[in-house]
Amino acid sequence: MRNLVGSYLTAALVLTAQQISERDAFRLLQRATFGPVRTEVEKVSTAGYAAWIDEQLREKPSDMPGYLDEKPLEWAQDYFFQNALQGKDQLRQRMVLALHKIFVVSGAAVGSAEAYLPYWRVLNKNAFGNYLDLMRGVTLNPAMGIYLDMLNNDRAEPGSGKFPNENYARELLQLFTIGLVRLNPDGTARLDETGAPIPAYTEKDVKEFARAFTGWTYAPPAGKAVQPRNEVRYEVPMAAYQANHDSGEKTLLNGVTLPAGQTAERDLEAALTNIFEHENVAPFMARSLIQQFVTSNPSPAYIRRVAAVFNDNGAGVRGDLAAVVRAILLDTDALSVAGRTGGYLSEPALYVLRLMRMIGGKVEDHPFLAGEATNMGQKMLYAPSVFSYFSPFYRVPGTALTGPEFQTLTSETSLGRVNFAARLLGGHFGKDVVVDKDRFLRVAFDVDQLMALVDRELMGSGMPISLYDYVRRGVSAQTAPADRVAAALYLTAISPQFQVIE
Repeated sequence: MRNLVGSYLTAALVLTAQQISERDAFRLLQRATFGPVRTEVEKVSTAGYAAWIDEQLREKPSDMPGYLDEKPLEWAQDYFFQNALQGKDQLRQRMVLALHKIFVVSGAAVGSAEAYLPYWRVLNKNAFGNYLDLMRGVTLNPAMGIYLDMLNNDRAEPGSGKFPNENYARELLQLFTIGLVRLNPDGTARLDETGAPIPAYTEKDVKEFARAFTGWTYAPPAGKAVQPRNEVRYEVPMAAYQANHDSGEKTLLNGVTLPAGQTAERDLEAALTNIFEHENVAPFMARSLIQQFVTSNPSPAYIRRVAAVFNDNGAGVRGDLAAVVRAILLDTDALSVAGRTGGYLSEPALYVLRLMRMIGGKVEDHPFLAGEATNMGQKMLYAPSVFSYFSPFYRVPGTALTGPEFQTLTSETSLGRVNFAARLLGGHFGKDVVVDKDRFLRVAFDVDQLMALVDRELMGSGMPISLYDYVRRGVSAQTAPADRVAAALYLTAISPQFQVIE
């Protein structure tokens, strides 16, 4: 395992020492940011992949400021887009979005910003930290407690027919950490003697974890003792009221037993550690995060290599998310032509942000972007279920390929993408949005120069010849410079080739 991590470090040194082509720099930024911009392309080309990633890992985090807690949650939606559009910590904000789609809390159930934003800050704080710290932070967050019923979830009362709620225990296992079936290190399912997948946990396991997670409620005011039911406090982690905790013996995954008589705090920590140390976590998270950054269909070898880094970052540390993200972006399958495995469709929020960033768009007044993504099938912060905005296992109709983001794509939402591009490039938003078309207008007198620039800025000089010919014909039909620029940008932006990141 140490040799594998060492190979990543060696590769990183090589990639730092040599200049990266603009095409390859653009490809990295497609995955690691909300859209490549010229200054960052040049920075990656000069400094190398690893140096750029390391700089991003050190970048000061953008956050949701405190005044938003007192505003409608829609303000936080817009602020997410502002951070993603203009924040310097692009990789962290991409990671926060990725984690949000795994550890889901939906504004549809937790409707106030006061409740919701402390959850978002947990993701932001722990995006490049340790996975166990992230698990703990999410588990004790009141918004998650509300969403999946761990808040005020008390021990069973003998003879009452009342039992602990199992929602959080079930989703923590199924969706947040280990998945439904036992996994090999490469993410493939482990099979029994009949060839059937082996379940990762049982219903009894769910019940035992639910018991381990009992007794938590809102934290009391500073200096006050915990009561069975405290006043609402969203901004701090939940606190334990011991009398409401099931202190009996519990048997968890892999036969680990929690002895009777433990506090709620000790049971919770032991239960989270039991999950954290399960062999499924590394390949489960490797696959989940690779899908968010590089490809919807990662190879087993790719998953295995990233999972190995999750298990050991080279310094004996398990669950180092910064090391995992670095491994994902620097893997052979991510960087080499031979290793490309199809990429992924830009989800609506990412489509909006990529187009805005690539053409130099800036929001000057009313931030409208959340509504645009909603029209395309993704209401940010309002995931329709605990399974997120789309299933990570959704298959592209008519194929064997996994394509999660395609679940948002319908005839209506596809039209939403086309309409957004038309309105943005046509100046529909007036003074609210400024789009920098000057560099395109300067070369619009020459169709070939304009095409080369559009190809460079929106496609990283990788526009397929079929798309190039199609767009060029549309541009050539225009005579006015502004019309040529509008045609070139619009026809490229609505193309499937632009909407799929590879």
